[in-house]
Amino acid sequence: MAEVKIYKGWEAHILINGSEIACCESASVEIARNLEPYYCIGSKDPHTISEGNREITGSISHAMVNVTYLRLVTGESGTFTEPFDIYFRAGSTTPYVWIYCYGCKFETGSIDIPQDGVLKEDYDFRATSIATAYES
Repeated sequence: MAEVKIYKGWEAHILINGSEIACCESASVEIARNLEPYYCIGSKDPHTISEGNREITGSISHAMVNVTYLRLVTGESGTFTEPFDIYFRAGSTTPYVWIYCYGCKFETGSIDIPQDGVLKEDYDFRATSIATAYES
């Protein structure tokens, strides 16, 4: 059974090499510790609970990418091939909490073009580390 923390927020920003190349309307991040209970023979209660590998996964919605600036930062390909960072605000009251995800790479993505013509892009990512900061 894994212990999971979930953070949801908005005003998400995507950075490559410290330069902002995109913003998103919403974001969420999930942290799984992958806890594993170990039992002694004949016991109903766990003897110990060990932590497994930490997994940081998340998703962003309504991404708006500055393609021209992305090409300047990443080269002619203009794609997210190198790791990037994401930060977003969580909570609606002061002090604001900012969530920072580092070493991110996109895992999956989808583009939805409904009849009204409003393009919606959703992406799932994985991160190597996460941090929080407070702003009053």
